[in-house]
Amino acid sequence: MRSLSELCAGLPKERGVNGVSAVPPLIPERLYLYFRYGESYDKWNRVFCHDAFIMVWMISGQRVVNIEDCSYTLKQGEMILIPPYTKHSFGDGYRDFESLMASFVISGTIRRLHNICLQNLKLTRREEKTLRAAIGSFRRWLDGNSAGAEEAVCYFGVLLRQLQSIAAPELETRKIYDGELPLLNRITAYLAANRHRHVTLAELSRELHASGSSIRHTFHKKMNVSIGHYQLVQRLRHGINLLKTTELSIAEIAEKVGFSSTNGFTVAVKRECKGATPKKFRKSGRN
Repeated sequence: MRSLSELCAGLPKERGVNGVSAVPPLIPERLYLYFRYGESYDKWNRVFCHDAFIMVWMISGQRVVNIEDCSYTLKQGEMILIPPYTKHSFGDGYRDFESLMASFVISGTIRRLHNICLQNLKLTRREEKTLRAAIGSFRRWLDGNSAGAEEAVCYFGVLLRQLQSIAAPELETRKIYDGELPLLNRITAYLAANRHRHVTLAELSRELHASGSSIRHTFHKKMNVSIGHYQLVQRLRHGINLLKTTELSIAEIAEKVGFSSTNGFTVAVKRECKGATPKKFRKSGRN
């Protein structure tokens, strides 16, 4: 098995993954994973404040994190979560370290996640395994596997749920167990690779070699959304991104994301985006 240092070494300083927008609890909408080396880190004595949660997890060595008026010394294997809009900086007392960092945004109720912020946590072997899976998927995405982005977001969401159980033991029954991860991630990966069209349950069953009832039950139970609605939102996200970043006509974009007519695409956008129209998204992308 590759060491964590080897697994993380190819991670960039910053690059984003657009996450799942049909947001079940603690699935990121935006995720960045990046690796820091102590000797090459050049942002000492700078104060940061982000609109996202920041995770700092130590692979080796030690590192000081200053959050508001408190200082925390993280040692190998420990992590800390920094809440959004919290001023923080990193001390320069230790230069011999390797740390994995993540910046992520999630929607919905996040009170329990706030409850475990600002305290040193030690990842269990099970949680570290999930984090390894997220890094591996992220690396595959960097290497050109478009489904890797969705896999990384899903695995990272699993990690957050595992951490959440520390603050809320009553959520034990809502954990995603390791034995169920392959099917769930195979579903999201297949849907991500085919987001230009609607994928039927029969097709998923045939391609993933699993029963339709098992696929439907696993997905809805763990993601708290139907496969059909999840697909719709993913296709609309792709369409909105094309509206903002390309010169393709609305009709061409509608076809690219699996709608048979411009009107059907427009109606879906307005329904899912609180009345916003494709023209509005196109205008916002040009401003």
